[in-house]
Amino acid sequence: MDNSITVAGAGSWGTTLAWMLAQNGREVCLLCRQQSVAGSINKDRRNPLYFPEVELPSAVQATTSITKALEGNPTVYLAVPARYLRDFVQPHLDSWQAWSRRGGVLCNRTKGVLLEPTERVGGWLEQALPGLKLVHLSGPNLAAEIMAGHAAAAVVAGPKEAAGLVRQQLMCDTYRVYTGDDPVGVEVAGFFKNIIAIAAGAASGMGLGDNVRAVLITRGLAEMGRLVAYFGGDPATVSGLAGAGDLIATCSSSRSRNFQVGYRRAAGESLQQILSA
Repeated sequence: MDNSITVAGAGSWGTTLAWMLAQNGREVCLLCRQQSVAGSINKDRRNPLYFPEVELPSAVQATTSITKALEGNPTVYLAVPARYLRDFVQPHLDSWQAWSRRGGVLCNRTKGVLLEPTERVGGWLEQALPGLKLVHLSGPNLAAEIMAGHAAAAVVAGPKEAAGLVRQQLMCDTYRVYTGDDPVGVEVAGFFKNIIAIAAGAASGMGLGDNVRAVLITRGLAEMGRLVAYFGGDPATVSGLAGAGDLIATCSSSRSRNFQVGYRRAAGESLQQILSA
């Protein structure tokens, strides 16, 4: 039952997850927003927008149909930017709810906060999709390094059986997955570290030195713990992969998109210029 998996979102992380799962022997349905991207993946085995140099296994089949993507696939990996999430789910809410009522496992990789109104992604998903088994996956995972075959690790937190299923699907020689019981802490740490990473990038772009970046990471981690507690999670979670691990990687690597945003803003580029690139 767990051999056929859907990955919702064909961005950098959705493409990486599809590649990882297919490498582990799973049949993957990759849900794309653009028909041109889906067509390129099915015909040429490449995502023209993300990692076009990487050939995707034949086990990855792309579609733009949410109905087709959810049919018969008990596990969905969600890798859609937070700002698009409501618009992604709500027009097809009946299909999503029918899937969740069948006991679907949703592994969330969406990192961010929903705005207008402000809500945690996990809280909104659990309210919108009754019967959902929700877990959160996070860690020091730069997609480009994983696609290059470098080793990494992550934590998946949520109901024990669902977290164990995701661990089994993803674990391989180069990707170690730990399970945890604090989904709120993992989710909050995952989105808050992006804010600190933008600041770290800006500090580097301004030439403020490694001391300042170390201060940002250290004090950012303390603030992360307070925010996790505010949302009802366990502050101890921030000492693990989803907190300190992800924060160190994202604040220290030029491959981090959030670090690049801060760095390039400090160099004088507008936010629109950076996002367009």
